[in-house]
Amino acid sequence: MPQFVHVARILPGQKDAFLQTIKTGFEAGKDALRAFGFTHVTSFYTPETAEGGLLVTVYEAESADVVKRFYEMPAVVQQEAKAHGTLVTPHDHDALPTNTPFLDLDLTA
Repeated sequence: MPQFVHVARILPGQKDAFLQTIKTGFEAGKDALRAFGFTHVTSFYTPETAEGGLLVTVYEAESADVVKRFYEMPAVVQQEAKAHGTLVTPHDHDALPTNTPFLDLDLTA
């Protein structure tokens, strides 16, 4: 299943608020995300420094189109607009559906 990585810089002092927003949103939308074509979502955060921290989300989806359509949804666009500049550094998502892994090492065999 293809995976796509999203990275956002969390603004200083906003880690807890942002992580709660992300967690609540994904958990509340679990069934909708599945129906939309996502198969797995994992989010990580780095320790906060004076510059803030990073949120890294790995989406697993049926195709890149799932991720592209997700970030075009009005509710997602609205949430992103609300978070940019208040919880995270403003950024776009244009490259997200085209992220290409440079290493895919299967260690189970």
